[in-house]
Amino acid sequence: MEQFAKTLDISTTIRHFTSADRDPQNYPQLKDELVSEENFAIIRHTGNMVAQLPFKADHYALVLCLAGNSVRTINQFRFEVSANSMHIATPHSLNAWHEASEDLDLYIILFKKEFLADGMIQEAVVNSLLDINPEKPPVCLLPEDSADTIGTLFQKLDHEFHSQQPFHRQMLRLLFFELLFEANRRVTGQSVPPIQIAHPSRTQQLVNHYKKLVEVHFLQLRTVQEYADLLFVTAKHLSEVVKQETGSTPLQLIHNRIYQEAKYWLCSSELSVKEVADKLNFDTSSHFSRFFKHFAGCNPTEFQRIKCAVL
Repeated sequence: MEQFAKTLDISTTIRHFTSADRDPQNYPQLKDELVSEENFAIIRHTGNMVAQLPFKADHYALVLCLAGNSVRTINQFRFEVSANSMHIATPHSLNAWHEASEDLDLYIILFKKEFLADGMIQEAVVNSLLDINPEKPPVCLLPEDSADTIGTLFQKLDHEFHSQQPFHRQMLRLLFFELLFEANRRVTGQSVPPIQIAHPSRTQQLVNHYKKLVEVHFLQLRTVQEYADLLFVTAKHLSEVVKQETGSTPLQLIHNRIYQEAKYWLCSSELSVKEVADKLNFDTSSHFSRFFKHFAGCNPTEFQRIKCAVL
């Protein structure tokens, strides 16, 4: 029977972040009764998060960066996290953090849609607040005045979450709705410049479409020609525009996506190396081991033993 990979719940995600912080004094004691409900939490993370392994979670993560910078990967998108930027990760997306600075300072809200379901707001409104454009990275850069307003709401939520005031859960929900409405107002307003330009060129559209196709088909389609056929362009043209826009070849993007998925399964399941190789559609486990070692510098078995202990 197949052993399924671990998908982090809110409690595990909190431990994932807090264990990465070198100063545990930065974290107020989390309330067991709130965490145990498994549908809402807010944490403040400071410090470097280099070498985070890919992970998937069963909840949303809404992140406001107060200072510092990092590189973030969510599914096919790779983008910069910097001061006054806000981004969201949806449930079951493949996540990773890279190249974080020592002064990185984040507010992170972890939540499930169930937290917002109380009859006060129609489900259609909740869905619209959480609607993500699949064509663009899920990140925006807030102007200074908007960042101050949004930051204040994150601060209020953090204070309320760690308080024992009466009606704290109702207040959390009200404050969170206010944050979501305010964020949507600011992000969709014309005064808010997104990190990615609003009207990508035809070349950028082609590259974005290619990345989406890789995300969907990377387990089955492994050649540039196969993707070029789906996009109705030549393999040569696709190679040129992808290299121009990303600095990587189309084949490198395919291989990187396979590598990220391999790391996730090696460290988040009880599958053997051979079973991971089969899941990723390699013809033999030795072929998979050679492929993996090219990226990681070690074979999959060594990677499981050395690297995966952090999860």
